[in-house]
Amino acid sequence: MSAIKREVNEVLDEQAVVQLPVVMPVSTSSVALGTLQASNPAALVAGAAELAKQLAIVIKKQNLATVIKGKQFVNVEGWTTLATMLGVTAREVCTVEADGVYTATVELVRMSDQAVISRASAECGSADELDKHGKPIWSSRPRYARRSMAQTRATGKACRLAFSWIMSLAGYEPTPAEEMMPIVDSVAGQEPIVGSVSVPAIVVPEPTHITESQRKLLEAQIRDYGLDFDRVKAWLKSAWKVEHFSDLSNKQFETLLKRLESWASNEYAKAEADSALSRDAANF
Repeated sequence: MSAIKREVNEVLDEQAVVQLPVVMPVSTSSVALGTLQASNPAALVAGAAELAKQLAIVIKKQNLATVIKGKQFVNVEGWTTLATMLGVTAREVCTVEADGVYTATVELVRMSDQAVISRASAECGSADELDKHGKPIWSSRPRYARRSMAQTRATGKACRLAFSWIMSLAGYEPTPAEEMMPIVDSVAGQEPIVGSVSVPAIVVPEPTHITESQRKLLEAQIRDYGLDFDRVKAWLKSAWKVEHFSDLSNKQFETLLKRLESWASNEYAKAEADSALSRDAANF
């Protein structure tokens, strides 16, 4: 080896010691999502896909999704089912009210070590939420109903922020149904304007029975109010000879919504007074 080559090699060796990083073998670290654990991200996704299959079975069997404009949006019960499957539970942080609008904040907590893995807030009671007739939906509802729905929406949103990708793997939309409802339908007879030309609207006949979304809304209201499904259905059969919610007319639907509020208000007042409930306490 020539003297020049030896000098070059010595210089390179010195620079390598000073400048080049030391490459250390990296040990495989585990990846965890709730109770779902894997040795690497690819394995975690595979495990989530398997979990999503089981979740889809539960959602379909228990009818936990609402069809909105041809797409399936999972109700909050489906989202909390997913959270429970992952060893996570929802916890209310706070609920505040301002000008009749309730804003709730909810955290998702890992049950094993109480670590917070997601947090979200949502509101209910705004006058901007209108039904298909242009009337406010929530601003005129009882305070406890608005508070409850705010908490429900915040829970669904916290689940969405953490687990929407798993819900997509299950074949459902990554947005909770409570964030999508109610759908504001266009007002019949309204004429849209295209440029400067008024285009006559196509008048759609009023449906004989309520829509699937309306039925889902009724069921959600009954759950939120803490009412008994069988007692409500018994009242429907006695009052209108109607067996199922889907057989209600739109007029009956609006009447029933008001009655649900009245019944829930009575139950709530009695609970607040800590009085014993009798057979006739619900007035229906």
